[in-house]
Amino acid sequence: MIYLRYLMLLALNGTVACSPNLNVPSQPIPERDIAAKAAAMAGASILDIDLYTPSAVLPGCSGKNELVVRTIESPTLQSALQQAQAYSDSQSGLALMVIHQDALIYESYADNVSVRSRTESFSMMKSVTSLMVGIALEKGVIKNVDDPIGNYLDEWRNDPRERITIRQLLTMSSGLQSFPFGVPGGETEKLLYSTNINAVALGYPLSGTPGAVFQYNNVNSQLIGAAIDRSLRRQGNGSFAKFMQENLWCPLGNGEATLWLDRKGGSPHFYSGLQASARDWARLGELIRNQGKVGVKQIVPQNWISEMLRPSDTNPAYGLHIWRGQAWQNVRKYDPASSFGVSHSEAYLAPDVYFFDGFGGQRVYIIPSENLTIVRVGEASMTYDDSIIVNLLLAAI
Repeated sequence: MIYLRYLMLLALNGTVACSPNLNVPSQPIPERDIAAKAAAMAGASILDIDLYTPSAVLPGCSGKNELVVRTIESPTLQSALQQAQAYSDSQSGLALMVIHQDALIYESYADNVSVRSRTESFSMMKSVTSLMVGIALEKGVIKNVDDPIGNYLDEWRNDPRERITIRQLLTMSSGLQSFPFGVPGGETEKLLYSTNINAVALGYPLSGTPGAVFQYNNVNSQLIGAAIDRSLRRQGNGSFAKFMQENLWCPLGNGEATLWLDRKGGSPHFYSGLQASARDWARLGELIRNQGKVGVKQIVPQNWISEMLRPSDTNPAYGLHIWRGQAWQNVRKYDPASSFGVSHSEAYLAPDVYFFDGFGGQRVYIIPSENLTIVRVGEASMTYDDSIIVNLLLAAI
């Protein structure tokens, strides 16, 4: 299966707490080494987080924002939760959490998983990167979401790609070339396994008109994160990891997490590679449901949350690095030109379902109208159906 290579993540030695540096020179990694690393990771579990090294540690501030627990009394809801659990289990589920009306009403883990377990989240990191854009705008790290990316990436000055905007990157409409998965030593694998992933990202050519077509592409997220990181460093404000720890992770009350780096002292993968617990993801979902607030404190600007959730011009099922459930199709495709998609057997029973999407069934579902957040984590499954868990619970609430 060509998408299996998306699961094969870099195995180096040692986890380090460090400040990523985009400007450290690095020789291109030989193609044979990229292929060897991909092959070595075939079939890796999302629990094997020690393989995602080197990494930057986010120490977290657990205990600051503990989840309130409430007992369920409704037999209908209890039955729906049991059915949701059974479906998650049938798809290699590892964790399922449900928060309703500001309280944790359900939390369950597989036998080899606990409340402290951290897992690889794949593309759920993209939605976190979008949250960081909102914070970067408020802090003056990024001036405007409609800025040309060339304002932040010196290599693209006086290059046609400099006119791509941050918004176009966020809406997956940059016009940058989308390379196929599964090509040994190809650009997609280089973006995963190279020891200089930003150099790889900066080498992506234009293949279309920016802003014209939706085309899901990891390189878009990588360039957004690189722009934030470089701007922070120019301003003398440290790294992306430090900025994320201080302005998102710790204020949320999240526990320790790790960001996968391309090399020691190098760059995070801004499109995947955040290893965190189910409760950490639940707090991120609740942050969006509460319009960027934790209690009375505004962590992410409310207007940015609204911008994130608005439909993009090129795909009504996608906002700013977050998926939207309103534009229903029974197979949701990541790329219009690809045959690959996720089953979505029926339309959602609520008009306002938003979700973080990680490969193979990693999800954070947010339904503001029902005061509902659902976190589902599991080993990658190609038959996961996005409608079942959400609609079981919506029908019962």
